[in-house]
Amino acid sequence: MQKHYHFIGIGGIGMSGLARILLRKGEKVSGSDLKRSALVDDLKREGALVSIGHSAKNIKGSHAVIYSTDIAKENVEYRKAEEKSIPLLHRSELLAQMMGGYAPLLVTGTHGKTTTASLLAHMLLEAGLDPSFSIGGHLIGHQNARYGTGLYFAAEADESDGTFLNYPSFGAIITNLEPDHMDYWKEESKILKAFQRFSSQVGSKKHLFWCYDDLRLRSLKIKGSSFGFDEKADLVINNFRQVEWGVIFDISFEGKKYQEVEIPLIGAHNVMNSSSVFGLGLKLDISENVIRSGLKSFKGVGRRFEKKGECQGIVIYDDYAHHPTEIFSTLRAMKSIAHGKRIVVAFQPHRYSRTKYCMNDFADAFEYADEVILTEIYAAQESPLYGITAEALLERIQEGGFEPVSYVERKKLPHYLSKFLKKGDLLVTMGAGDITFVGPAVLEALEKQ
Repeated sequence: MQKHYHFIGIGGIGMSGLARILLRKGEKVSGSDLKRSALVDDLKREGALVSIGHSAKNIKGSHAVIYSTDIAKENVEYRKAEEKSIPLLHRSELLAQMMGGYAPLLVTGTHGKTTTASLLAHMLLEAGLDPSFSIGGHLIGHQNARYGTGLYFAAEADESDGTFLNYPSFGAIITNLEPDHMDYWKEESKILKAFQRFSSQVGSKKHLFWCYDDLRLRSLKIKGSSFGFDEKADLVINNFRQVEWGVIFDISFEGKKYQEVEIPLIGAHNVMNSSSVFGLGLKLDISENVIRSGLKSFKGVGRRFEKKGECQGIVIYDDYAHHPTEIFSTLRAMKSIAHGKRIVVAFQPHRYSRTKYCMNDFADAFEYADEVILTEIYAAQESPLYGITAEALLERIQEGGFEPVSYVERKKLPHYLSKFLKKGDLLVTMGAGDITFVGPAVLEALEKQ
């Protein structure tokens, strides 16, 4: 019997992926969102019934109503589902149900989840294993989710709200661990305990990989295989070198050397991401040649150092980085291939709580940039916090010794950048909010000049 699932906020990257899988399985899918988007349009073409705006009548006929952490309990559709006793499922509960009957391969960590999960999904596809996957980004050449009939289901396990503890897992990769989403966790000790519990829940420790270079993870004494640049790791990365827009490196694992591994990504952080996938692939008995070709043919993920275009000798990229560590890693990698070109960063801080908690760390995050332009904090449903503003962040960055930083209102940013940028510049827009739309707007303005 066909079931009817209704998604409150269907246009979100995670929610849309689950909706897409259900559509592929032949279920009826409806949903609502506050605004139209490319994801919403894609889902409508695939058969979903999508309403713009929330209304109690939208959930009529639903067997289950799906919501995410961002949906308030006061939402009219949520309240109507409660009133009608229609089962309400958090998106993590639905994903856990979907992974039943599969061997779930989860990717968690503070940074790098989407890229690592995408690399893993791409490798499984290259191996002909017909995987299912649910990823928090658009896997270029595919989509953000897939329904397959093979054994494995690759998925991001989101630690931001603790729901990563809800999932069954056969194997897993833990990329790193830093204090983030402190509006939820409150204390670092709680995050550590949660990651310890996550690792203990992995069904096959043979298929568990964690980053040895991360001191917090190392303190948890996780079972499984460690990976990193440190020679004490189980899987050791050697001879890492940046070759234009890609990297080459060697791996030593379980007494064997794997030389000249190639990936079309930049930065040491992506070497770490891909080495964990390489190791897990070996443990899944995927041939070395298939693993290599899977990594080498990877086309990337939307919003992860994604090239948006080029005009008048100015190249524009977009990146999801919104935490100081992510910003630093991306800009360091960018500097290594810039060949002296000016790196201009347009950064939109994400959430008041994160900006407050990471204020001091942002002071060092832009070391490898030549110019930084800040814009307003993207609230993401949060209420403002007293004294936490983009202007306060600007002052803190300057106090840290980085002088070429300025502030421009978000609505004025495309026009400002189109006048500010010069031939040969590299612009990267950074943040998890609507800064992603600035790059295309700048390109449009440049084309009109």
